[in-house]
Amino acid sequence: MLGWKRQTGQALQITGYILGFGVLAAVLLLNRWVFRRNWRSYPTAAEYLAAHPGARNAGEIVCHTCKGKPASLGLRDKDRLYRCAFCETELYRVDLEG
Repeated sequence: MLGWKRQTGQALQITGYILGFGVLAAVLLLNRWVFRRNWRSYPTAAEYLAAHPGARNAGEIVCHTCKGKPASLGLRDKDRLYRCAFCETELYRVDLEG
């Protein structure tokens, strides 16, 4: 009788793992789908500089709000979103080909 209870408990534990990973995968896919829809709303580096001409300092692109240097966030496999390291303003995107 004890062996039967142990097998049932293991089956429930495995089912819980499968359901948990399934929910996690669904959330990640939904997040990726929502992000892809909003990806084009970020300006490219050229569009950012055209909108904020004072955002170039000694050949570097800087934040138009606080003049801080941007940090790269690798959000997708080949693309980057640059955000100010100081005030966390989202600045521009870079679409990397390859």
